[in-house]
Amino acid sequence: MMVETIAIIGCGAAGATAALQARKFNRSVKIVIFNEEPYSQYSRCGLPYTISGKVASFDDLILTPPENWASLKIEAKFSTRVTAIDHNARELTYEGESEKGTLKYDALIFATGARNADPPIEGLDKDRVYGLRTIDDAKALAKEAELAKNIVIIGGGLIGMEAAEAFHERGVNVTVVEFLPDILLAMVDSDIAKIIEDHCSEHGIKIMTNTAAEAILGDGEPTAVRVKSRETGETKEIPADAVIVATGVRAVTDLAASIGVEIGPAHGIKVNDRMETNVSGVYACGDCCEHVEFVTRKPMIGGLGTVAVRQGRVAGINAAGGDVKFPGIVGAKVTKLFGLEIASTGFTDNLAKRFEVPVVKGSVKGLTRPPYYQGGKEIKVKTYYEKSTGKLVGGQVVGVEDAAMRINVLTLGIQCKINAAQLFDFENCYAPAVCDTWDPIVTSADAARRRLKM
Repeated sequence: MMVETIAIIGCGAAGATAALQARKFNRSVKIVIFNEEPYSQYSRCGLPYTISGKVASFDDLILTPPENWASLKIEAKFSTRVTAIDHNARELTYEGESEKGTLKYDALIFATGARNADPPIEGLDKDRVYGLRTIDDAKALAKEAELAKNIVIIGGGLIGMEAAEAFHERGVNVTVVEFLPDILLAMVDSDIAKIIEDHCSEHGIKIMTNTAAEAILGDGEPTAVRVKSRETGETKEIPADAVIVATGVRAVTDLAASIGVEIGPAHGIKVNDRMETNVSGVYACGDCCEHVEFVTRKPMIGGLGTVAVRQGRVAGINAAGGDVKFPGIVGAKVTKLFGLEIASTGFTDNLAKRFEVPVVKGSVKGLTRPPYYQGGKEIKVKTYYEKSTGKLVGGQVVGVEDAAMRINVLTLGIQCKINAAQLFDFENCYAPAVCDTWDPIVTSADAARRRLKM
């Protein structure tokens, strides 16, 4: 079927990339993009840094200024919600602040993203209780950095910990309450998490792990958060002028489901390698959809900007008449807390258990420079290998420098399906001022290679 009009719902990383790539591939197709927020595409990952001031202005986060869309002959409708879709007629209905109407389309792309998943806690409806997902959330929180003396952050994942650092840098007392035994367990194992917890505690963040937040106390706004130790059952009240809830997100799938699009076992819109859904002419990309984990090919939601733009590219090109494929989600992640780089890719202990893949690990503590050269920093590296094949399936690196670049090497290794012996043969560059003759990722592969008898 000849595609004359593409409708895209959502102008985040995935939707905006889909629009730009569709235009690049097909100069004549009509493209209309709808966004509920008043803003054009912006970096959600940059939001915590607007609070600390490392990003100077909210406008600096906007990656595609609104005026750019018209110059690309893409019609962008902001503060506009798609209210209904009749896919048999290939027509959608929309409503905005200044207009409402209908649009006939040939191809439809869902890039509806995710919304905060609220935990079962009393008092979430109080004033001064926030998520951190949108520019408007960050604007409100930047004001709180001037008003609040005590902030409680419920959830010790990436967003929670980056927000903790931002508020601490603004002189606010910060307590992080994490339900699981350690922070960042979607990213690293407990032994690495302990290193991070110690590092953050030394910098003045109070971290309460294995602790359930039960209620936000106070009349109209918070005065404290009541928490309960999952180990001892003891409850206590943590003073709070404001509360951030960062307990994860849920894919936004209701509109897609309304036209018969299949929702998969990971609770996202189910897509194939071309980012197509089960409904002809309908695609999905980004946080609203589930594809597969790279190694096991089991269903998984990416939840990362890097994954969203790559899926958006595939959806946009294919909707415009092309034929490209998305390879699967490895899940490379990195953050930096109080100068400590934390990076991970592929499997963690938790993921390996979840996907029922027996693994062998190579774990080493090394230095970023040779021991004789002054200024080298400690770095911890773990690499994961499938027990049956010896194939590289994951890695974690933590240290004050050079963690991200090492994780990129490991991610490429996973995508190229190398094994422990091949990673041990990796010829890394060397100069005393930069790195050692045997890089820690190579020595971690050696430790695993011996266990695997390769």
